[in-house]
Parts: sequence; C-alpha cells; structure tokens
Amino acid sequence: MKKNLLLFLLSSSLSNAQVFSENFNGGVLPTGWTVSNANTSFNWGVGSQNSFANFSSGNAFFDDNNAGPGSINPDARLVSPMISLSGVANPKLSFKYANMIYNLNSTMKVEAFNGTSWVQIFTTSGTSGTWGIDFNTFKYIINAYSLASNIDLTPYVNANFRLRFIYNDVGDYSYGFVMDDITITSGNVLATSDILLKDQFEVYPNPVKDNFYIRSDIKSVTKISVTDMSGKLIKTVEGKSDGYNISDLPKGTYIILITNDKEITRKKIIKQ
Repeated sequence: MKKNLLLFLLSSSLSNAQVFSENFNGGVLPTGWTVSNANTSFNWGVGSQNSFANFSSGNAFFDDNNAGPGSINPDARLVSPMISLSGVANPKLSFKYANMIYNLNSTMKVEAFNGTSWVQIFTTSGTSGTWGIDFNTFKYIINAYSLASNIDLTPYVNANFRLRFIYNDVGDYSYGFVMDDITITSGNVLATSDILLKDQFEVYPNPVKDNFYIRSDIKSVTKISVTDMSGKLIKTVEGKSDGYNISDLPKGTYIILITNDKEITRKKIIKQ
C-alpha cells in the first residue's frame, strides 16, 4: 500500500501537465490557427489525406506536390493561436513530423513568439519519418514519424506566446511536409513512464566517445533512438543491440530514447 501511494505521489508531482495540444483531427483548420504564403495563394491544409499520402488520422500538411512545379514556396506559414504561458513552469514543446522530398532537401523551421519578436527554436531538412506505399491507392503512407520532443520554451514565456511552422521547398517541386500531435507541457520533463522505468535502464559510459551500452533486465526493447537537444532525430536502431556507435556525432549533449512495449524512457548522454 505504501509503495503504491509513493508511486502515485511521484507520478502526480513529476509528470507533465498539459498546457496545450492539437491533433488536427477535425478535418479543417482548427479555430485560432492561421495560414499565409507570401509567394503563392497555396497554403497549409488539414486532413487525413492529400495528393501524395494517406494518414491514419488528421494531420496538418503543406502539399507541395499539389501546389505544382511552378509554385515556389519558401515562406509558407502555419501559425498557432495565442497560448498564454504566463506562470507556466518549464514549458516544453513536442510534436511529430515527416517530410517527403523530391530532389532538393526542403526544410521546415519552427519559431516562437517571445512577446516582441519571432525566434527560431527548431529546424529540420531533408527526408524525415519512415514512408511506405499503400498498394490499394498507390499513395505514400507514414509508417513512423520523426519526433521533436521537449523543446525548451522557458526563454519565450509570455501571455501572447504563439508558434509558427514555416515550410520552404528551396525552389524544388517537392512532395511536402506533414505534422501532428503538437503538445506543450509544463513541469518536469520526466513522464510517469520515465519515473517507473528509469531505474531499469542504465546507459554507460557517460560521457561516451564511440560506443554506449544499455544495461537492463528488460528483454523487450524494440527501438533505440538518438535525438539532439532540439528534438531532431539523429539515428534509430531497431531492436536491442550489444552496443550503439555514435562516433560519427559531434561533441555535445544528446537524448537517448529507449522504446519498450510502447513505453519510452529518456536518458541524457554527453558525447565527447
């Protein structure tokens, strides 16, 4: 009984409180969201499919394929409604995304409004996510999204906080960008699953130069992912391995995501 009470208190005090979320499942642009494109009239859309892909649920997307080869889109913006972060402690932004390119590495950046100006907090370039083919429709499907997780919003806290997502096709007739499940949470970055599992995984050595290892009695590790501190996915290894080589990564701090039966445990590691 005491053990259960302790776990409840830990999960209540340390798990993230959700401040804002959007899953784009309504089929239309959600209330308060706006779109703009300085170069053409073509803009972001919302739905479960577009001209090149089908999705399992609602997504926001920029369909560059549908815009056509004559439409250059370096500044297509999707802007959130105002989200008051006044008094919110340690806010963190997370979302999942996928990008399908044609030739050049189209990009998407995220900017935060700090009360006076827009500040870039995330960027990604080139293909992201894992894509497959729906052989019934011969359109792409997303088998797995890339994840931007726990981007620190503390420097930008204000009552008029907003986010804007800017797609740039870098002058190429590309396919497009897809995004879903935007959340802002407050509190400690550890979720309940992290608390319950954190002592069951040890990542060593830390700091690491070439290879790191994971010590655990849990056999059902399904995936190991490495992200940078902005949440950009660097590499993924399916299944459990004896060791994980990151000798090709620059020096710095990274997050190791250990996926185990739909639970994800986060470990911070320093690359020397």
